[in-house]
Amino acid sequence: MGTENNSTNQNVHEELKSSTIILFLSLSIIVGCMIKILFSRILKNKIPLPFTISILIVSFVIGIIVTKIPNSDNNLFAGEIQLSHINPHLIHYIFLPLLIFDSSFNGHFHVIKQQLLSAILMAGPGLFISTVIIAICGIYIFPYNWSWLLGLLFGSILSTTDPVAVVALLHDSGASRSLASLIDSSSLLNDGSAFVIFLIFYNIVIGDHSAKKIIVDIVKYSIGGPAFGLACGIISVIILNRINNELEVEITFTFGLAYLIFYVADAELGVSAVLALVTMGLYMSKYKYCISNNVQSSMASAWRLATFFINILIFTVTGIILARSFIGTSTTITTKDFGFSIVLYIMIHIGRIITVVILHPFMKWTGVYLSWKDCVVLIWSGLRGSMALILVLIISLDTSIDPVIRDRFLFHVSMIVLLTLVINGTSSKFVVKLLGLHHGTKESETILLQALEHIRRQTTWKLSTLKRDEKCADVDWKVLNQYLPDKLLEELDQENNTNFHQHLSTMTNENSPAITRRSSRQNTTTDFELQTIPTIYQANSMANSPITQHKLAKNNDTILPIINILHDDSIHDQNIRNALITRFLTAISIDYEKQWYLGMIRRSTLNILIKSVEQAKQKNSFKLHWHLIVQHFRLTMLLRCLIKFDYFNFINQWTCQLFFDHIFRTIELTLSK
Repeated sequence: MGTENNSTNQNVHEELKSSTIILFLSLSIIVGCMIKILFSRILKNKIPLPFTISILIVSFVIGIIVTKIPNSDNNLFAGEIQLSHINPHLIHYIFLPLLIFDSSFNGHFHVIKQQLLSAILMAGPGLFISTVIIAICGIYIFPYNWSWLLGLLFGSILSTTDPVAVVALLHDSGASRSLASLIDSSSLLNDGSAFVIFLIFYNIVIGDHSAKKIIVDIVKYSIGGPAFGLACGIISVIILNRINNELEVEITFTFGLAYLIFYVADAELGVSAVLALVTMGLYMSKYKYCISNNVQSSMASAWRLATFFINILIFTVTGIILARSFIGTSTTITTKDFGFSIVLYIMIHIGRIITVVILHPFMKWTGVYLSWKDCVVLIWSGLRGSMALILVLIISLDTSIDPVIRDRFLFHVSMIVLLTLVINGTSSKFVVKLLGLHHGTKESETILLQALEHIRRQTTWKLSTLKRDEKCADVDWKVLNQYLPDKLLEELDQENNTNFHQHLSTMTNENSPAITRRSSRQNTTTDFELQTIPTIYQANSMANSPITQHKLAKNNDTILPIINILHDDSIHDQNIRNALITRFLTAISIDYEKQWYLGMIRRSTLNILIKSVEQAKQKNSFKLHWHLIVQHFRLTMLLRCLIKFDYFNFINQWTCQLFFDHIFRTIELTLSK
């Protein structure tokens, strides 16, 4: 009876432990939502503190408070204590699959493809440089008498730039898509490669090593992971292509797939789960239209909700683990160690600077051109987060390593995670604004101002027409003015700290006589005027040809800035032309996707159109876009060969099917234009 009672009491105790964790996590989610509302609605983003960092700070403070309250019977505090002792492998398996797959699957594949070599450079040679510099700091600056093996193990942990923290940061910083994509992809690859380096040095430190095993591990992790991910990506795309408009099935399939591949790669095959998941996500991103057209929007919403939910949880867990790490190492750590952590924080950034300086020429060779401002953001975005904590907690739980070494590892890694997340994470948006990168290029600003001026002219003309209309006699024009583009632009300038409204007012004052003349005449364009206005495609081919001033004056008001740049070969005007082409091609690709959503074209046709648009963007040429499409009008070599054997009945049926598909695709490609 006594044994049964003890067993029952133990089961009840375990149930209470689980329930307190659920209580704490539930409250954390509610608090996270309140913080989101506080920053976005009440404070209106006036405090430059990212949402995820604010959750980290709140959970860190709660963790410190709970550790200072002795023997508390409060269920909420008990849940925090239980969560602070969570196994690092659980964090690895629960949180990372969704966030890593979301970042790769929902990324812009064609942008990442252009920067893949540069990302590999940052995650390969860049990781090695960073590891060595941090190891030198730990060996020669810290008075701990660490060996090179311990120093390199320490460096491999702190060289892990956390993709979870970086992705959350980039969404709030306002950095350009290309720069954000480079930082995001390099962080994802860095995560996988750093884990490989960590395992190698970790196995050597604990005595489980041989030259053969090290080589096998490197090959298995670096090649086996991506190979497995690619195979899974191909199979997944084939399966999803066979499913049509099954909302629940397609969304649930992608969620289950992320966890399954991560587990099989890590636990069953022993390859890099991160690299496998990144590779699979990128492949599925390339063929993202394997998701049915009626499911695309719901899929994006589901993943956005899931990442929001997981981000709250992972930064909450990170905060309370950091708090426990500081309190738990207080017997070993002295005040001098805090100073050493500050030195380490500086050395990490020096290492990042050296890495970017060394690799910049090679990245330029791969086709990625980074200005010095982009390099500053790249250096400043090397955040350490949950991945570094997972690795150091693995060390902390290994009793074969000296307890003093474990405490020092845990303390310094926790300090660097806290410093990079709070300092770099909080100031990244400010750095981007300080460098002027949130405005975009000068060319993009010029195009935006021209478009805004056009909107203002059309709005002015329309208002003057409506005010003369008897049907609008009772309209309150003061109230209406609050909803016009001018008022909205003022609010946008206040929110983003820009001055587009001021620039637009200057442009309007300079052109006010012309606006008055236009507003006094009927806003119609004759057939003759339409014939004399060159299209953007014609403008692309006419870029170097002379155009008379008469035609320029006649068409300037209708086609905005494009005529003004056709007769000038300056770098600025050429950049404007390229930016216009990129925007126009982007609009075309959106129109293609809309046709697919409406069921007007098939997946295979959409893939051809989008691929041609992306290749044309790289070359800044409309002509290339059309030439790539025209290539699909020709019969394929397979079809031409099959036609010659049409006297075989079974071949003839296959030929007819392929021929009909070719004709149908040609019609779709033609009508889609």
